[in-house]
Amino acid sequence: MEMVNGWLRALVACVALACGSAMAQTATDFYKGRTIQLVIGTGEGGGYDLSARLVAQFLPDFIPGRPVIVPRNMPGAGSIAAAEYVYSVAPRDGTVIAIVQPTFLLEKINDRARKYEPEKFSWIGRVDQSVVMGVIWHTSPAQSVDEATRKQVVIAANGPAGTSATIPWALNKMLGAKYKVVLGYDSSANMGLALEKGEADALGSTSWDYLETKREWFAEGKATIPYVITLERFRKLPDVPTVLELVENPRDRNALKLMASTSTVGRAFLSPPGAPPERIEILRKAFDAMVADPRFQAEAEKRRLGVDSMTGAELQRIVADVMSQPEDVVERMKEVTRPQL
Repeated sequence: MEMVNGWLRALVACVALACGSAMAQTATDFYKGRTIQLVIGTGEGGGYDLSARLVAQFLPDFIPGRPVIVPRNMPGAGSIAAAEYVYSVAPRDGTVIAIVQPTFLLEKINDRARKYEPEKFSWIGRVDQSVVMGVIWHTSPAQSVDEATRKQVVIAANGPAGTSATIPWALNKMLGAKYKVVLGYDSSANMGLALEKGEADALGSTSWDYLETKREWFAEGKATIPYVITLERFRKLPDVPTVLELVENPRDRNALKLMASTSTVGRAFLSPPGAPPERIEILRKAFDAMVADPRFQAEAEKRRLGVDSMTGAELQRIVADVMSQPEDVVERMKEVTRPQL
């Protein structure tokens, strides 16, 4: 009997070892000969599309088995169509990744009927932030947010849903600022022209990418940046506070956190919920290795694309935090961003 028991124990050990090896082999070799679909929630030619295609070119080099990545544009409703497709329709086997505009987080917060749950996606990694910030022109009657609580400042903005309008309106409600928002400018270039022509005193927000084309403003002392609309300070402007730092009330700060989260999430990649964890881990490790690779960084610079990466695990934590804000904070965000015409 003892001999039989010993034989059974040996057999069980061998089977367990064989199964473990097979599982490891499966996890490692799954992508060999396969195709990964990359869903791009915007049209062709924009910043998100260009970053996605750069990733599609380089990421296979870092995935065991070197699969082919095929980009597919799926624009519509500010990336909502792509988000809903990836969440509800796309295969959940690790063969689909996506990049969508991060405003889809706020869309879900504002409309709980949307057919996706951002925190349930498997977040792979971020290639770059989508940093936006305020700008004050040198002729503005107020040269800081504090001064704007005492003097009226005319703000050039696009539509009522964008941060160029909603952030000034929020600061009016939260701090008593006297920002007068003028809507209707259809591009960053036209908002910048409004500053140069004296039509406006400041911008509630514009992108870092745009300001990179206007370096002479700062070299000549024509403009300053009062805040960045991110969760943490922007590494290229370490002395400029985040918009969250301008307020002390915790509820107001959390409302601004909801608005700033989109900049921090930025150009991030995700996968459908429910994908096998070992495959998500492979994709995350490959993504982290890719963004750290000098060849990738050199090509991004050549194409004038930023690289300011974040891990999938960190994105997962941030998105979960944003989506778990209580309803009173959500209502505060809605209250302070209502048009003030």
